[in-house]
Amino acid sequence: MLFPRPLLRIAALAWFLLLIAGSLQPARPRLVRATHREIHYLAFGGGALLLFCLAQSRRQETLAAAATLMLGVSIETLQHLLYGNAMEWRDISDDGLAILVAFVLYRVAGSWKPASDLTQ
Repeated sequence: MLFPRPLLRIAALAWFLLLIAGSLQPARPRLVRATHREIHYLAFGGGALLLFCLAQSRRQETLAAAATLMLGVSIETLQHLLYGNAMEWRDISDDGLAILVAFVLYRVAGSWKPASDLTQ
């Protein structure tokens, strides 16, 4: 079953709002600390994948990848400024790698698009 574009937009918005809210929480439960890198892969790779599905051209896919990476850089910078943490460059590189892996998987899967794009 294919998902309509409006549902994917809502899912992408919710995904990124939860990602931002969760990332800017000052406390980190033990489970989050234990799976920190895996969470970065899931959060940023999954978010990028949603945006890739919404993109209508290769240029939009590239912009989606860049915007997702810039969100990761922005979140890490905010964490540094708000909480005095050291910049977590490894997190930023994990985000970039997750976005790259998501793009490769998206392309290998045949660049899936929402149902409304298939009928145009």
